[in-house]
Amino acid sequence: MNFHRRRLLDEPEINVISMVDLVLVILLFFMVSTTFTKPGILKLDLPTASSTTPEPAKASILIDMDAAGQLIINGRSMPLADLAGHLKAISSNPGQAVHLRADRNSTQQQIVMVLDAARQAGLSRISIGTLKAP
Repeated sequence: MNFHRRRLLDEPEINVISMVDLVLVILLFFMVSTTFTKPGILKLDLPTASSTTPEPAKASILIDMDAAGQLIINGRSMPLADLAGHLKAISSNPGQAVHLRADRNSTQQQIVMVLDAARQAGLSRISIGTLKAP
């Protein structure tokens, strides 16, 4: 009796080439279909005006405010209570311009508080962003 097992000359193997191709196709699909959002950008519905000015210069301080009163200053979220101190810290000179883009549904009180904080920081050149009326 022959109890010795015969060794298989061909060992089974896993073909990973197909799996790698599939993973790359899935990765490509997700890369193409993914939308990238920029953190620190608010969705604003700006008011319209018959005359508008061009976008502010890079040297100005850009303040975005949504209808709920959330503030984004130069891309960073900031509570309204800390606004005056933060504006003092980032302003390079007293003549630096401030450009406020407030949502059309923002309350007058919120806008006045932002303008007041800018004045407390010693900034007097303030403009309000609008869209050109059709």
